[in-house]
Amino acid sequence: MNHENIRPNYSAVRRSNPWRRRCFLVLLCWIATTVLMSLPVVRSIVAYPLQVHNGDASGDAAYVMADRHAYWERLHAASDLYHLKRIPEIILLNETETSSYNFVENQSETRVERAIGYLGWLGVPPEKISLIEPQENAWFGSLSEARAVAEKYPDLERIVVVTSAAHTRRSQLCFRRATGKTDVQIYAASPLKMSAEIDAPIWIEYIKLIVYAVVA
Repeated sequence: MNHENIRPNYSAVRRSNPWRRRCFLVLLCWIATTVLMSLPVVRSIVAYPLQVHNGDASGDAAYVMADRHAYWERLHAASDLYHLKRIPEIILLNETETSSYNFVENQSETRVERAIGYLGWLGVPPEKISLIEPQENAWFGSLSEARAVAEKYPDLERIVVVTSAAHTRRSQLCFRRATGKTDVQIYAASPLKMSAEIDAPIWIEYIKLIVYAVVA
């Protein structure tokens, strides 16, 4: 047997290398999008361009952006501003949808009633809370809230907008364009890594920001 003619066939190995590289890249992408993005610190970094926060915010009133599960941290932050005497009044959206059952009062409550009750529990008296009416057929919630505030309070010199960290830049955009000369100060209810919305999809917020920049 002529051993000189027996050589390893490296061509098949070379042909398989691109597939190995592709599998490795897929694995890296999976780690980046699934494993790393599950870490609050990483999500905070990725969402950093979405965030605006004025820790010294103060004004003639604070408006709390409406929401579902993140609403309560925003209300809590607004109550802190009230007790720190940075704002004399808190403005809420008059949401009349049924929220949940109040076993103490033995009746169902609307969302705004529950919000007012929560602020009362935090020490904010009802007379320091004002309401704006939601606009009809509003396609863009944040923008419609900003316009409703501007319509009811056209003479505000300064307003503090309280919302979740990932929504702050979008809220700033909406209120600045809706209120005109009013000084808009943005206050994040909590750092993003501690927010109730830490697990919400970040890419949606970037798309919303682009859309609002066009329509606002």
